[in-house]
Amino acid sequence: MSQNSDSYNIAIIGGGLAGLSAAVAIGANSEARVVLIDKDIGSNSPTPLTFRDVVQRFGLEDGVVNRYQGLSLHSSLGSQSIHYYSDFPLVSLNYRWACYLLLTRAQQSLGFTWQRGYAIGLAKDREEWIISLNGDQRIRAPLLIDASGRAHFVARCLHLARPRMYSHCYGQIFSRCHITDAELAEDICLFLGGSERFGNGGGWYYPLGAGRISFGFASVTDSPRYPLRLVRQRYQRALQEFAPYAGILTRGKPGPVERGSIPLGPVRRFVYDGLMLVGDAAGQATPWACMGVEPALVNGQTCGRVAARAFKQGDFRAGGLRQYETIWAQANRRSYRQGTMFAPLQWTQGEEVWDKITASYSHLTSEETLAHLRYNEPIHSLPILGWNMVYDRLGRIRRGVRDWIRQHLRIWQRKQWPDSYAG
Repeated sequence: MSQNSDSYNIAIIGGGLAGLSAAVAIGANSEARVVLIDKDIGSNSPTPLTFRDVVQRFGLEDGVVNRYQGLSLHSSLGSQSIHYYSDFPLVSLNYRWACYLLLTRAQQSLGFTWQRGYAIGLAKDREEWIISLNGDQRIRAPLLIDASGRAHFVARCLHLARPRMYSHCYGQIFSRCHITDAELAEDICLFLGGSERFGNGGGWYYPLGAGRISFGFASVTDSPRYPLRLVRQRYQRALQEFAPYAGILTRGKPGPVERGSIPLGPVRRFVYDGLMLVGDAAGQATPWACMGVEPALVNGQTCGRVAARAFKQGDFRAGGLRQYETIWAQANRRSYRQGTMFAPLQWTQGEEVWDKITASYSHLTSEETLAHLRYNEPIHSLPILGWNMVYDRLGRIRRGVRDWIRQHLRIWQRKQWPDSYAG
C-alpha cells in the first residue's frame, strides 16, 4: 500500500502548550519548515492554576478565566492557612483557548503547518525520522520534538525512560453556586490537603466567576495507568464529605468533567541525536505542586529557540541541542531534585502530616508561601520532615490497634450476650 510522505525541517508531536510554545519560538527565530501533529489543539481542556506574570509574558491574557488575590491551604482535618496579596499573582487559565492563541501566532510563520491526525509509528532512516500517521500518511524530518504529554509517544516507540510518578486528577466545573463564606470569596483559590479518603495528591477549589467553581482531587501513584473508578470514587467522597465545599457544590449544578494524568519527575535526558523532549513528555511539571503551565510555556520556548539555532547551524546532533538541557538545569535542577527525592514520601503522608504542614504555612509570609508554590522553597528542615513521617506512622499504628480492639471487643460481646445481638 502506498503512503503519502511530506518532508519538513522540524516535526512537533503534540498540540498542547509545550508543543505550541516551541513552534512559536522556532517561527520567531528561523525560517524552518515546521509541522505540528495533533488531531486537536488543547484537547486536554482543563482549567489549571498558574502565575499571572507568566500569562502576561506569553501574551495569554485573553485566556484568563479568573484572577486571585488570595491563596488558601486547607487540610481535611481542619487546619487552614490563608494568604492575601496586594495584586493578583495567580490566575485560572482556559487551557484550550490559550493553546489557540499560541496556534494563531505559530500560523503567522510561513513555514508552519498543522497536520491534523495522530502519530502511530516511528522509525529512523539515516538522519531523518519517519513518523507514520493515521490515514496512511508519513512525515519525514531530521529533528523531532516530542510534546505528546503523558502519551510519551517517543518513549514508548524507542523504549526510553519515563517519569517516576503520575498525578491522576478528577474534578468538575459547577455552576449556580452561591458562596456566602468570606473565606471562600471568588478571588481566593484553595489547595486542599491530601487524604487517604479523598486522594493522596490533594485537591483544588478554584472559583471561576459568575457562580462557577472548579473542584477536584488527585491520586498520585508510580504508574501511568490507574483505575479511573477509584479516582472518581474518592472525588465523590470528597464532594460529599469535605466541608464546607460539599455544602456549596452539592447545591450547585455539576457540569463538565476535568480529568487527566500529570507525569511527575523529569526524565534523565531531554535531548538525543535529532530528538528533544519537552513538557509532560519530559516530566517537567513541578513534582511538589503538580503545576504544569509555566514549565510547558517556558521550557517549550527554550526548546524552540535551541531548535531554531540548530536548524541555522545545520546540526541536529545531541551536542548541538544540549544547551536546552543546560538552561533547564541551571534554573530547575535543585528544586526538582529535592521535589523528586521526597515525592514518594510526600504523596504517602497521612492526614495528620498534611494537617501539620498546612498549619505550618500560617507561619510563613504571603511571599514565602508563593515562593514555595513556585520554586519549592523549603518550609521544613530534614529533621522536622523526618519527625512528621514518624508521627504519621505512629498515628496509623494507633488507629490500626484501636480498630483491631474494637472489632475483637464486638466479637467477644456477641459471644457473651448472643441474645442481645439476635435479630
